[in-house]
Amino acid sequence: MLGRLLDLFRGRSIVIHGVAKLPDGQSKKFDIGDPLAGGRQFVLCRLDGELFAVDALCPHESGRISDGPLVDGRHVMCPLHNYKFDPKTGAAVGRVCKNARTYRVREEQDGCRVWV
Repeated sequence: MLGRLLDLFRGRSIVIHGVAKLPDGQSKKFDIGDPLAGGRQFVLCRLDGELFAVDALCPHESGRISDGPLVDGRHVMCPLHNYKFDPKTGAAVGRVCKNARTYRVREEQDGCRVWV
């Protein structure tokens, strides 16, 4: 109950259905609205049994982080310059770069709620 009350102060959230089937070590890209008109795109990843959400916009040179299998089973990657990011923290792996933006995720039944 307290969690739901606190959700009112955490900002806008969206519900995504069917992500309970996302296997460990995989990611899938989602759009919220039209990315060309102020919408957002993010990559939802399952790592070590938990879901994490990373903004699809790479902080290096505005490439797009790809979905599919996680690199080395642990990282999302921007194919523009092969920059890898830890989906748990958004930290760049092996490179000097700003962190990728991450979003709060909570699993609910067969889906999840993501705060954007």
